[in-house]
Amino acid sequence: MNDQALSPPSGASRLLVQTRISSRDDWGDTHILLEPGARYFFRAHGKWWDALIHCDANGYDRWYTNFAKDRLRCRKDGAIWFTLIGAIEESTDSLFVIGDGARLRDGWIAPTGGRLTAFANDMHGMYWNNTSSITLEVWR
Repeated sequence: MNDQALSPPSGASRLLVQTRISSRDDWGDTHILLEPGARYFFRAHGKWWDALIHCDANGYDRWYTNFAKDRLRCRKDGAIWFTLIGAIEESTDSLFVIGDGARLRDGWIAPTGGRLTAFANDMHGMYWNNTSSITLEVWR
């Protein structure tokens, strides 16, 4: 683990959990119960595989996958193939882009309470060819 992973993200003071999110899981459980209105900070590190493509939590973009982008589970701004995505209570209405956490420098405010889940952004039914996992840290 690098030094950055040991120190809190700017604005955060307490590490709530450090957990592995498998690239094969539809919904990776973080074991965190979010409090509505609370600010959370994220940091993700490591690499995972989408078939033969190796990437980090920010995902990847390839010209030859453009035809299927509209089939990704999360199509919000910044969500590309294998971007780490967060959700509350496995609800598709609550999806948000985490990536490696850098895009949420000021943190993310939970709009509602509930269990935080996360997953690699892929197409439904295509998790079978994924391997490895990302380490996700959740801070307050």
